Amino acid sequence: MVLLRSALSLSRSSLSIGSSLRHSIRSHNSSSSPTISPLYPHSSTYSYSLGLSYASKYSPPFIAPNQKIKPYGFMNRDKENGIVRWVNEMMDFPAGRGELTSGQDGGWSESVQKDVRKYGAGEDFFGIERVGNDLHLSLSDGVGGWTDRVDPSLFSQALCYHYSTIASQFASSSPVEILDKAYRNLLDDQRVVAGGATLVGVRLGEEGDASFVNLGDSGYAIMKNDQIKYISKPQTHFFNCPLQLSKIPKDMRQAGIIHDTPNMADVKEIELEVGDVIILFTDGLSDNLPTSHLPLLSSSLTQLLNSPLNSHLTQTERDAEYARLFADILVGYGRMAMARTGDEKGWKTPFEIEATEKVPRNNWRGGKIDE
Repeated sequence: MVLLRSALSLSRSSLSIGSSLRHSIRSHNSSSSPTISPLYPHSSTYSYSLGLSYASKYSPPFIAPNQKIKPYGFMNRDKENGIVRWVNEMMDFPAGRGELTSGQDGGWSESVQKDVRKYGAGEDFFGIERVGNDLHLSLSDGVGGWTDRVDPSLFSQALCYHYSTIASQFASSSPVEILDKAYRNLLDDQRVVAGGATLVGVRLGEEGDASFVNLGDSGYAIMKNDQIKYISKPQTHFFNCPLQLSKIPKDMRQAGIIHDTPNMADVKEIELEVGDVIILFTDGLSDNLPTSHLPLLSSSLTQLLNSPLNSHLTQTERDAEYARLFADILVGYGRMAMARTGDEKGWKTPFEIEATEKVPRNNWRGGKIDE
């Protein structure tokens, strides 16, 4: 997620969930964390704070802590390969689920880093690319239906890699143009033989201009003052089948496999304001976390940061802490919702509600385990 603010630095801080609303927070702008500062050296107006968090469905509590994880994606392959180096660079950004202890740095400890490396982002992946005065972000969800044939994470990682590469080469291109070129490059990429994925991307400009592209059921939301200003709508063919970009081997081209194109993506231009929060997400979040819970979670975090115990934080530090913590809170809360059985009192997951309406014979209850 991204927070637009009126300061002149962009920091990538470690991510963690506050263990108590009574705890104070230390700034995490340490030299050990990757940073991009300043993002806009000639602008006196805007900059962005970033928070990153992710979790594979093949990680505790959804698998046993001692269960061996089958290697997947490009991360553990030949590091002389360009895409392998890039994937590892993305994985080096702090994005853990560590505990935050009063008065101590939290989140990106060696043990958390080891766990994040062990479990990774599953079939989802992301890209972060600074190009001149623009910041390009992409997020992709590999289609799990390819699991019997190929590793779905190869497609999502490669799509984000090509998206970031094209963004760096064609600075003036719009996100949908970048997606089109990236997809064409992926189709020619022999390292990916088959697969499919959704993608949401955004270009953030120094004057608060934001250009979005979204194909499938990943998406984005914009919030301000703990309220939702805008949230994208998912693109689907039918229930639980999103629009998706695919690479189909010749022997499967007559099998009726979904095959969509970048020109089918939704595009949107938005002028951002100081204090806007931009959230990019895959359906692991939107299938499990009710939209109405976003303001509640945001306001709880705002109260924490506004506590007198955190008065030592500057506004720049407060913005950076909000970005990193809110990203991690959303992942943690989403995973909690995945574990719901449907027997609990109160709210239902969006996936259960939609399944009950559209495929009642399936009798789906509770959350949907996903990245």
